[in-house]
Amino acid sequence: MGTSLVKLAHSIARDFLSGVEPLYAVDATVGNGYDTLFLAGLAGASGRVFGFDVQAEAIARARGLLEKNALSGVADLFLCGHERMEDFIPPELSGRIGCVFFNLGWLPGSDKSTITKPDTTLAALRASMRLLGGGRCMLSALCYRGHAGGQEEYEAVESFFCETFGTAFDSFSDLANKVSPVLLAAKFSS
Repeated sequence: MGTSLVKLAHSIARDFLSGVEPLYAVDATVGNGYDTLFLAGLAGASGRVFGFDVQAEAIARARGLLEKNALSGVADLFLCGHERMEDFIPPELSGRIGCVFFNLGWLPGSDKSTITKPDTTLAALRASMRLLGGGRCMLSALCYRGHAGGQEEYEAVESFFCETFGTAFDSFSDLANKVSPVLLAAKFSS
């Protein structure tokens, strides 16, 4: 179900942010680069994507994917934790970011001991809220609960969404599976 939730997040963003120009976006967890590529396509020539990951392999994968699709000029990728995004996004874009994506857990096909953690993820979510603004905005977090620490991180992220948006966000998961991935998506206008 994780893959279809990625596609669902992309579909929600495409529909909600259609026509937003310029679109500035953040991929808070670059991973294999699929969200980065999607956001770069959505941002187009007038926008920009800022991607963050702590693993050089993730940055290299995303860079290759962007180059293969002739979108490398639309994205800036940073080898650092997502909690530091405000250190790298130009200050003049604070309050002008239209979309922030989180795909939490670990880099697929790599060492599963390097995972996102609740404390840095919450710091990154708080930073995201300071960066989002200037019209239609979206915050998306795909949480994987089936690995060590995954349930704890999901609960922290869900709490953040509840505290920040009340009931004004969507949650998608396989209700029959208690460890299925969960997509949390908040759409709002600033």
